[in-house]
Amino acid sequence: MADFPVVSVIVPVHNAAAYLERCLDSIAAQTFADIEIVLVDDGSTDGSTALCEAFAARRDRTVVIRHGHALGVSAARNAGVAASTGRYIGFVDADDWAAPTMFETLLRAIEKTESDVAQVQYLLCSKPQPIEDVVESLRVLSSEEALAEMLFREEYAVWNRLYRRSLFDACMPGCFPEGLTCEDRVGNFKLLAKAKRVVVSNRVEYFYFQNLGSISYNGLDGRGFDLIEADRLMVGFAQDFGSGKVLELARDRAAKSSFSLLVKWARFGVTDPLLDESSALDRLFGDFKDNYPRLMKSPLSFARKAAAWQLAHCPGLLRFEFGVLNRMKGYDRKEAKL
Repeated sequence: MADFPVVSVIVPVHNAAAYLERCLDSIAAQTFADIEIVLVDDGSTDGSTALCEAFAARRDRTVVIRHGHALGVSAARNAGVAASTGRYIGFVDADDWAAPTMFETLLRAIEKTESDVAQVQYLLCSKPQPIEDVVESLRVLSSEEALAEMLFREEYAVWNRLYRRSLFDACMPGCFPEGLTCEDRVGNFKLLAKAKRVVVSNRVEYFYFQNLGSISYNGLDGRGFDLIEADRLMVGFAQDFGSGKVLELARDRAAKSSFSLLVKWARFGVTDPLLDESSALDRLFGDFKDNYPRLMKSPLSFARKAAAWQLAHCPGLLRFEFGVLNRMKGYDRKEAKL
């Protein structure tokens, strides 16, 4: 066992050449050194492959897996987990980066509290920046508490967490649903449901890259419907988990799916030329109206409940208001037809 690393860090890579070196350098600079890095090159065509190979050539305990064509981030993560050998498994996205102490912090929290999962805080930013050093505090949650908190706060990411390998052994193969976006929420639900304890640190240790110069105005597209499927999968897992509180929160989340997609449509229109607008909107409005009573009773902000009311009673008014906002911001919405 001495030859196996303590931690395996999996990095899915797809056309991330502009940011990949920053990501990999941040992992190589970790204060906890017993780390294996598994790079899963998911059909990149922009030079990412060469960067992965060059990094592996100069750093021991680096594994490169290459997919001949893009299979998606779920397939990349599943392949990385299967190829990894560490006792604990973590993730970093190729355009993000980690603080030098992140995996030391995560591992220390797990060992101190005998937990199965550790979590740190993250920051949305466009460039590296200093973080205020704080006195660390830890919260230890049961599996039920961790699932409820994930659903209530809608914090589904795997990249600011570290997991005991046995959790994946219980969920594999296919911990992450392949061919489905929004895979984090499904994978995390399965993993947290298997955990006995989850520890949460208040330290900010992960940096989620937000490219302020090229923020995309994402309208309704075909992939958006994956959100509905992912949320329905979570409801099924919640039923199996056996907690009434978690099930109600999962159902609240599922009630938001169509609403979230219709808000995208109301502001930015339909941006997928392959999507049949009429049938897509018929499906979304039907699902939205079925879930409207639960949605309005769920813990939504006043602004979001107001938007939901408008969608239910006068969607044209909401689109008009978003149109005014778009013009103020210099964005021309592609019009979709009801």
